Amino acid sequence: MLNNSNAFVPQTFIAKQWPSTSTNLLMAKKSKGFSKQKTSPTPKKSAPAEAVGSSAPDPVQATQTTEYAVAPGAEALARLRRQKVEDRNDELRQIRELKSVDRQLATSPDSAVIPERVAQRMGKRMIPFVGIPLFGVMGAFVVFWYLATYKNYEFQPALVAFSTIGILGVGLVGITFSVMSASWDDDEEGSALGFDEFKTNFDSIKGGLKRTKQNAILREKMAGLPDAEIDQAIASLDKREDAARKKAMDLKEKLAKDLE
Repeated sequence: MLNNSNAFVPQTFIAKQWPSTSTNLLMAKKSKGFSKQKTSPTPKKSAPAEAVGSSAPDPVQATQTTEYAVAPGAEALARLRRQKVEDRNDELRQIRELKSVDRQLATSPDSAVIPERVAQRMGKRMIPFVGIPLFGVMGAFVVFWYLATYKNYEFQPALVAFSTIGILGVGLVGITFSVMSASWDDDEEGSALGFDEFKTNFDSIKGGLKRTKQNAILREKMAGLPDAEIDQAIASLDKREDAARKKAMDLKEKLAKDLE
C-alpha cells in the first residue's frame, strides 16, 4: 500500500496549484523587465484653470497702468515748476516795490521824515510817561538828603544809587512807550493809553526789520544784473498782472450778466 498521499491526485491539478520552479523563474524575469511590457500612457497634465482662459495682455490696460504710475511724478514736477515761477514773481514784486521806494526817496527826501502831527503826539505822551519819573529822581534825592540831614538816618550809597537808577530806568521805559503807543497815522489820534497802537507799531517794526533784511538780499542780487534786464522783467510782470486782472474783471462781468 502506498503511503504517498499525492499518488491519487491528478497531475494537472498539481500543476495548477503549485507551479514548477522554472515557471516561477520565468514569471520573475518578466516582472523584472527582461521582456517589454505594455505600460499605460501617462495622462497629460491639464493646464491650470487660469491659464486656459488667459490671453495676451491688454495694451489699453497696460497704458493706463503706466499713466497711473507716472501721473504722481508729473504732477509733482508741474507743482515744483509752478512754485518756482511764483517765487520768481514774488521776488520781482519785491524788487519793483524797492525800486519804487528808492525813486520816491530820491524825488522827495522829506517823505522819510516823521510827520509833524505824529511828532507832536509823541511829545504830548512823553509828558506823563517821562516827566513823572524825572521828577521822581529829583524827589528821591531830596528825600534822602532830608532824612540824612535832619533825621540823622544813615543810608548806604549803593541804596541811593540803585534807587535813582531804577527811577531813571522807568523814565527810559516811559520814553519808549510814549513813542510806541502814539498813533503813527497822521489822520488818527489814537486811544488814551495806546495799547492797541503799541501792538500795531511793534508789528510794523518787526515787519520793517524783516523787509530790511530782504532788501539787503535783493540789492545783492540786483548788483550783478543790468538795470535794463531788471526793468524788462518788471514790465513783463506788469503785463501778466494786467492781463490776469482784465480776465478776472471780464469773468466777473460775465457772471453778473448771467445772474441778471
